[in-house]
Amino acid sequence: MRRDRAIRVDRIPGHDGAGYWLCSQRPLQALVFLFPLLVFYEVGTLVFATEGAHGVTRSIYARSLLQDFFELLGASGYYLPGLIVVVLLLSWHLVQRDPWRIQPRLYGLMWGESMLLALPLFVFAMVVFREPTAAGAPAMALAGTEATGGWQTQLVLSIGAGIYEELLFRLIAIALLHLLLVDVLALPEQAGAAAAIAVSALAFALYHFSADNPFTISKCLFYGGAGVYLAGVYVLRGFGIVAGTHAAYDVMVVIA
Repeated sequence: MRRDRAIRVDRIPGHDGAGYWLCSQRPLQALVFLFPLLVFYEVGTLVFATEGAHGVTRSIYARSLLQDFFELLGASGYYLPGLIVVVLLLSWHLVQRDPWRIQPRLYGLMWGESMLLALPLFVFAMVVFREPTAAGAPAMALAGTEATGGWQTQLVLSIGAGIYEELLFRLIAIALLHLLLVDVLALPEQAGAAAAIAVSALAFALYHFSADNPFTISKCLFYGGAGVYLAGVYVLRGFGIVAGTHAAYDVMVVIA
Protein backbone atom coordinates (compact mmCIF):
# COMPACT_ATOMS: atom_id res chain seq x y z
CA MET A 1 0.00 0.00 0.00
CA ARG A 2 2.79 2.43 0.82
CA ARG A 3 4.32 1.89 -2.58
CA ASP A 4 1.01 2.75 -4.25
CA ARG A 5 0.74 6.00 -2.30
CA ALA A 6 4.28 7.17 -3.04
CA ILE A 7 4.46 10.16 -5.36
CA ARG A 8 7.05 9.92 -8.09
CA VAL A 9 8.31 13.20 -9.53
CA ASP A 10 8.40 11.78 -13.06
CA ARG A 11 4.65 11.09 -12.89
CA ILE A 12 3.43 14.38 -11.38
CA PRO A 13 1.94 16.15 -14.47
CA GLY A 14 0.50 13.01 -16.07
CA HIS A 15 -2.65 14.35 -17.81
CA ASP A 16 -1.91 12.18 -20.85
CA GLY A 17 0.24 9.56 -19.18
CA ALA A 18 3.51 11.43 -19.78
CA GLY A 19 5.80 12.21 -16.88
CA TYR A 20 7.56 15.40 -15.86
CA TRP A 21 10.69 14.69 -17.95
CA LEU A 22 8.71 14.57 -21.18
CA CYS A 23 6.03 17.18 -20.39
CA SER A 24 8.57 19.83 -19.42
CA GLN A 25 10.21 19.54 -22.85
CA ARG A 26 7.04 20.22 -24.81
CA PRO A 27 6.86 23.57 -26.65
CA LEU A 28 3.43 24.53 -25.31
CA GLN A 29 4.55 24.00 -21.72
CA ALA A 30 7.74 25.95 -22.46
CA LEU A 31 5.62 28.82 -23.81
CA VAL A 32 3.34 28.91 -20.77
CA PHE A 33 6.38 28.67 -18.49
CA LEU A 34 8.25 31.50 -20.22
CA PHE A 35 5.37 33.80 -21.16
CA PRO A 36 5.34 35.70 -17.81
CA LEU A 37 9.09 36.27 -18.22
CA LEU A 38 8.58 37.49 -21.76
CA VAL A 39 5.95 40.01 -20.62
CA PHE A 40 8.11 41.03 -17.65
CA TYR A 41 11.05 41.75 -19.97
CA GLU A 42 9.11 43.67 -22.59
CA VAL A 43 7.31 45.83 -20.01
CA GLY A 44 10.39 46.11 -17.78
CA THR A 45 12.58 47.52 -20.54
CA LEU A 46 10.05 50.31 -21.13
CA VAL A 47 9.95 51.14 -17.41
CA PHE A 48 13.57 50.61 -16.29
CA ALA A 49 15.72 50.54 -19.44
CA THR A 50 14.40 53.54 -21.38
CA GLU A 51 16.12 56.91 -21.21
CA GLY A 52 13.41 59.49 -20.67
CA ALA A 53 15.21 62.35 -22.41
CA HIS A 54 15.84 60.51 -25.66
CA GLY A 55 13.33 57.66 -25.52
CA VAL A 56 16.11 55.12 -26.28
CA THR A 57 15.37 51.66 -24.91
CA ARG A 58 18.29 49.40 -24.00
CA SER A 59 17.87 45.82 -25.12
CA ILE A 60 19.57 42.46 -25.24
CA TYR A 61 21.92 42.21 -28.24
CA ALA A 62 20.33 38.95 -29.33
CA ARG A 63 16.93 40.60 -29.44
CA SER A 64 18.33 43.51 -31.45
CA LEU A 65 19.98 41.10 -33.91
CA LEU A 66 16.68 39.31 -34.43
CA GLN A 67 14.88 42.61 -34.93
CA ASP A 68 17.51 43.79 -37.46
CA PHE A 69 17.21 40.51 -39.35
CA PHE A 70 13.46 40.79 -39.70
CA GLU A 71 13.76 44.42 -40.78
CA LEU A 72 16.03 43.26 -43.63
CA LEU A 73 13.19 41.00 -44.70
CA GLY A 74 10.79 43.93 -44.66
CA ALA A 75 9.09 43.12 -41.33
CA SER A 76 9.36 45.66 -38.55
CA GLY A 77 7.87 46.32 -35.16
CA TYR A 78 9.28 46.71 -31.68
CA TYR A 79 7.48 43.65 -30.31
CA LEU A 80 8.22 41.42 -33.30
CA PRO A 81 11.02 39.41 -31.58
CA GLY A 82 8.72 38.58 -28.68
CA LEU A 83 5.99 37.61 -31.11
CA ILE A 84 8.46 35.31 -32.89
CA VAL A 85 9.07 33.44 -29.63
CA VAL A 86 5.34 32.79 -29.30
CA VAL A 87 4.87 31.86 -32.97
CA LEU A 88 7.83 29.46 -33.05
CA LEU A 89 6.75 27.58 -29.94
CA LEU A 90 3.12 27.39 -31.05
CA SER A 91 4.17 26.19 -34.52
CA TRP A 92 6.43 23.57 -32.94
CA HIS A 93 3.53 22.50 -30.75
CA LEU A 94 1.25 22.10 -33.78
CA VAL A 95 3.84 20.09 -35.71
CA GLN A 96 4.29 17.70 -32.79
CA ARG A 97 0.53 17.46 -32.24
CA ASP A 98 0.93 17.60 -28.48
CA PRO A 99 -2.15 17.90 -26.22
CA TRP A 100 -3.61 21.40 -25.69
CA ARG A 101 -3.41 21.19 -21.90
CA ILE A 102 -2.12 23.70 -19.35
CA GLN A 103 -0.49 21.87 -16.43
CA PRO A 104 -0.14 24.22 -13.42
CA ARG A 105 1.74 21.72 -11.27
CA LEU A 106 4.44 21.48 -13.92
CA TYR A 107 5.75 25.04 -13.83
CA GLY A 108 6.91 25.15 -10.22
CA LEU A 109 8.96 22.02 -10.86
CA MET A 110 10.42 23.61 -13.98
CA TRP A 111 11.48 26.65 -11.97
CA GLY A 112 13.06 24.46 -9.34
CA GLU A 113 14.97 22.51 -11.97
CA SER A 114 16.10 25.71 -13.71
CA MET A 115 17.52 27.13 -10.50
CA LEU A 116 19.29 23.86 -9.69
CA LEU A 117 20.81 23.71 -13.16
CA ALA A 118 21.98 27.33 -12.82
CA LEU A 119 24.04 26.52 -9.70
CA PRO A 120 26.85 24.57 -11.47
CA LEU A 121 27.19 27.45 -13.93
CA PHE A 122 27.47 29.94 -11.06
CA VAL A 123 30.12 27.80 -9.34
CA PHE A 124 32.01 27.54 -12.65
CA ALA A 125 31.94 31.34 -12.97
CA MET A 126 33.32 31.80 -9.45
CA VAL A 127 36.11 29.32 -10.16
CA VAL A 128 37.06 31.10 -13.39
CA PHE A 129 36.75 34.69 -12.18
CA ARG A 130 37.26 34.20 -8.42
CA GLU A 131 35.35 37.45 -7.78
CA PRO A 132 31.55 37.21 -7.44
CA THR A 133 31.31 40.93 -6.62
CA ALA A 134 30.13 44.07 -8.36
CA ALA A 135 33.52 44.30 -10.09
CA GLY A 136 33.39 40.71 -11.31
CA ALA A 137 29.72 40.63 -12.21
CA PRO A 138 30.02 42.19 -15.71
CA ALA A 139 32.31 39.35 -16.85
CA MET A 140 30.25 36.71 -15.05
CA ALA A 141 26.98 37.85 -16.60
CA LEU A 142 25.66 36.08 -19.69
CA ALA A 143 23.33 38.95 -20.60
CA GLY A 144 24.62 40.38 -23.86
CA THR A 145 24.39 44.10 -23.15
CA GLU A 146 26.37 46.84 -21.46
CA ALA A 147 26.89 46.18 -17.77
CA THR A 148 25.41 49.48 -16.63
CA GLY A 149 22.19 50.64 -15.02
CA GLY A 150 20.50 49.98 -11.70
CA TRP A 151 19.70 46.57 -10.33
CA GLN A 152 16.16 46.81 -11.72
CA THR A 153 17.54 47.29 -15.23
CA GLN A 154 20.04 44.46 -14.82
CA LEU A 155 17.30 42.17 -13.52
CA VAL A 156 15.08 42.89 -16.52
CA LEU A 157 17.95 42.37 -18.97
CA SER A 158 18.89 39.12 -17.23
CA ILE A 159 15.40 37.76 -17.85
CA GLY A 160 15.55 38.87 -21.49
CA ALA A 161 18.93 37.20 -21.98
CA GLY A 162 17.50 33.89 -20.85
CA ILE A 163 14.80 34.03 -23.52
CA TYR A 164 16.38 35.74 -26.52
CA GLU A 165 19.94 34.39 -26.29
CA GLU A 166 18.66 30.85 -25.91
CA LEU A 167 16.26 31.43 -28.80
CA LEU A 168 19.12 32.60 -31.03
CA PHE A 169 21.99 30.33 -30.00
CA ARG A 170 20.16 27.15 -29.04
CA LEU A 171 16.72 26.88 -30.65
CA ILE A 172 17.65 28.54 -33.95
CA ALA A 173 21.44 28.08 -34.29
CA ILE A 174 21.61 24.43 -33.28
CA ALA A 175 18.65 23.54 -35.50
CA LEU A 176 20.17 25.28 -38.55
CA LEU A 177 23.64 23.84 -37.91
CA HIS A 178 22.20 20.35 -37.49
CA LEU A 179 20.27 20.77 -40.73
CA LEU A 180 23.41 21.86 -42.57
CA LEU A 181 25.81 19.32 -41.11
CA VAL A 182 23.59 16.24 -40.94
CA ASP A 183 20.91 16.71 -43.59
CA VAL A 184 22.92 18.61 -46.22
CA LEU A 185 26.54 17.53 -45.65
CA ALA A 186 25.50 14.01 -44.52
CA LEU A 187 27.68 13.86 -41.41
CA PRO A 188 26.88 11.07 -38.94
CA GLU A 189 24.19 12.07 -36.44
CA GLN A 190 26.44 12.09 -33.38
CA ALA A 191 29.27 13.93 -35.12
CA GLY A 192 26.88 16.48 -36.59
CA ALA A 193 25.17 17.09 -33.24
CA ALA A 194 28.52 17.51 -31.47
CA ALA A 195 29.73 19.92 -34.16
CA ALA A 196 26.50 21.92 -33.96
CA ILE A 197 26.91 22.27 -30.19
CA ALA A 198 30.58 23.26 -30.53
CA VAL A 199 29.97 25.88 -33.24
CA SER A 200 26.97 27.37 -31.41
CA ALA A 201 29.03 27.54 -28.20
CA LEU A 202 31.86 29.32 -30.02
CA ALA A 203 29.41 31.80 -31.54
CA PHE A 204 27.88 32.31 -28.09
CA ALA A 205 31.32 33.08 -26.64
CA LEU A 206 32.29 35.55 -29.39
CA TYR A 207 28.90 37.26 -29.14
CA HIS A 208 29.68 38.45 -25.60
CA PHE A 209 32.85 40.36 -26.50
CA SER A 210 32.67 44.06 -27.33
CA ALA A 211 34.44 47.34 -26.66
CA ASP A 212 32.77 47.34 -23.23
CA ASN A 213 33.77 43.72 -22.57
CA PRO A 214 37.17 43.08 -24.24
CA PHE A 215 38.49 39.61 -25.01
CA THR A 216 40.45 37.66 -22.38
CA ILE A 217 41.30 33.97 -22.16
CA SER A 218 39.39 33.52 -18.90
CA LYS A 219 36.26 35.12 -20.34
CA CYS A 220 36.50 33.03 -23.51
CA LEU A 221 36.86 29.88 -21.39
CA PHE A 222 33.82 30.80 -19.33
CA TYR A 223 31.55 31.89 -22.19
CA GLY A 224 32.53 28.90 -24.30
CA GLY A 225 32.05 26.49 -21.39
CA ALA A 226 28.71 28.09 -20.56
CA GLY A 227 27.67 27.72 -24.20
CA VAL A 228 28.45 23.99 -24.17
CA TYR A 229 26.69 23.53 -20.83
CA LEU A 230 23.56 25.38 -21.93
CA ALA A 231 23.53 23.51 -25.24
CA GLY A 232 23.60 20.25 -23.27
CA VAL A 233 20.70 21.45 -21.13
CA TYR A 234 18.78 22.39 -24.27
CA VAL A 235 19.34 19.04 -25.97
CA LEU A 236 18.41 17.03 -22.88
CA ARG A 237 15.75 19.24 -21.28
CA GLY A 238 14.30 21.49 -23.96
CA PHE A 239 13.92 25.20 -24.61
CA GLY A 240 11.85 26.12 -21.55
CA ILE A 241 14.32 24.69 -19.06
CA VAL A 242 17.42 26.09 -20.77
CA ALA A 243 15.89 29.59 -21.00
CA GLY A 244 14.88 29.36 -17.33
CA THR A 245 18.37 28.16 -16.39
CA HIS A 246 20.04 31.02 -18.27
CA ALA A 247 17.72 33.61 -16.72
CA ALA A 248 18.13 32.13 -13.22
CA TYR A 249 21.93 32.24 -13.57
CA ASP A 250 21.99 35.91 -14.63
CA VAL A 251 19.61 36.80 -11.80
CA MET A 252 22.03 35.08 -9.38
CA VAL A 253 24.84 37.29 -10.73
CA VAL A 254 22.74 40.42 -10.21
CA ILE A 255 21.99 39.37 -6.63
CA ALA A 256 25.66 38.53 -6.00
